[in-house]
Amino acid sequence: MNPSVNAEVLLESPFESHLNTSYIPTDPEISQIQAHLLRHETELARLDALIQDLCAQRDRIKDYVESHKALISHPRRLPQDILEEIFLACLPTAHDAVMSSIEPPLLLGRICSRWRSIAFALPRLWSSLHVHVDYVQWHQERVAAIDEWLKRAFPSPLSISVHSNGADGGDVVNLLTRFSSYWSTLRLHNSSNKGLFLLAAENAPALSNIEIHFRQDFVGDKARPFLASRFLLGQKQHRISVVTVDPPFLVPTTPFTWSHITDLSLERADSSNPYAEKKYLDMATAYRLIEGCPRLRSLKVPISVNRFKPVVKPLMVPSLEMLSIKNDSTTSAAFEHFIDNLVMPQLTKFQLVNVPHYRDSDPVKFGVFERLASRSPLISEILLELPSCSSTVNVLRGLKHLAHISKLGIVLWTPSNHGVISDYDEDVLFAVIAAGSPLNPVPALRDISLETRFITNQTWTQFLRGHINHRTSLRRLDLHLWVVPPDDIPTIDLAEFVDAGLVVSVNYEIDKHSVVRVTPWGGIDRRLGEQ
Repeated sequence: MNPSVNAEVLLESPFESHLNTSYIPTDPEISQIQAHLLRHETELARLDALIQDLCAQRDRIKDYVESHKALISHPRRLPQDILEEIFLACLPTAHDAVMSSIEPPLLLGRICSRWRSIAFALPRLWSSLHVHVDYVQWHQERVAAIDEWLKRAFPSPLSISVHSNGADGGDVVNLLTRFSSYWSTLRLHNSSNKGLFLLAAENAPALSNIEIHFRQDFVGDKARPFLASRFLLGQKQHRISVVTVDPPFLVPTTPFTWSHITDLSLERADSSNPYAEKKYLDMATAYRLIEGCPRLRSLKVPISVNRFKPVVKPLMVPSLEMLSIKNDSTTSAAFEHFIDNLVMPQLTKFQLVNVPHYRDSDPVKFGVFERLASRSPLISEILLELPSCSSTVNVLRGLKHLAHISKLGIVLWTPSNHGVISDYDEDVLFAVIAAGSPLNPVPALRDISLETRFITNQTWTQFLRGHINHRTSLRRLDLHLWVVPPDDIPTIDLAEFVDAGLVVSVNYEIDKHSVVRVTPWGGIDRRLGEQ
């Protein structure tokens, strides 16, 4: 019997006119319906059994076919050296490898025995590791796994990152120090005082890059400054990045010489205590740090210079190529005085960030760049992160004295009330640096980056077309635009700019803090309101 014909006959119902209605059957009709459904339920069970049997047959044949295809698959026939390169390309690039069986490199060892043997015998595949101390302490078997992981990496240089939410992690630190002679990059976030002191005593001759985010309760030792720790002194050059609530504490109060530091970044972490003092380097501390690191190539520091300007002699910084300052000075004049006393003949990159509360009524004067140009004539890259467009335009005027400027970065902050109206139209900013503008202080620009929330697509597209028509040296524009939800992200055709030889990137990011959205669930748990 044809199953489809049989099903069609069976589906002729005497209650067709009542189906999908609100009709309520009588008791005799209910009995009639139940009797009518018996043979349908029997047929349904028969078909279910038939489907299960067919599915089982299909799965057996599928497994048979796939197992034979695997014998002739291309990955099985790849040479080992090609597989190794593929494995290395699978590793994460934005962070160190994580101890997870669903991510490389552990995932690669779960495919087949051949892949597992190749992966376990490839040291570079295991040369990076991220350790979450709190997670490891809840899974003690992970401590032994870390040891096995790092042994596989031998003798490759190690990139290690350690994160803690509060756990001491002494056993983890002790384990890591056994491999300190192979450290190349070390990132520590929220490590305990005990752990940091253990690390400071280690010898790490291959270490060249270290990032440390101190806990808020970190207590250092003035007699043994952390930046002069044994494991930092082992090499002649180091890239060191430190985040702490008290950056000045890292700088000794007496003269010193740290020739091992070539690249130093000090950042001030926000304190959970709203009444805590916001600590920046004052003028004397900043000068002492710069003078004590004679081989500095790059420096990033938070400073706060008061209105009292001590008479100091010019400070020569012969090797400095990049200077980034987060400025919280009391006046523009005080900050400019600090810059005016630095002689940096090799400086090529200068970044200036004014903290949010720095008053726009007392902006940095454009003349500081004229004076800076006389001492640092090689500057080719400027990054300005200022409170407003008006202060930025004002500072831009001074860039005309820097003849080699080819890259300009601008970050425009939101007004403190998070409004959606700019204090100064970005059209004016683009008009200043427009192609053919007599006011343009940087006509040789090749690269511009801008982060803001007020610029329109018409403004920057017209700006680019002007540079195309004037055949200027501009080759790249990077835009990071903050948008207010639920604004639609526009679709932009960049083909005309690509065809003209320009590299243009436009990144839109939702600004979750600019507008508070009112919903029916305000004041209650949203999850309850959505049920």
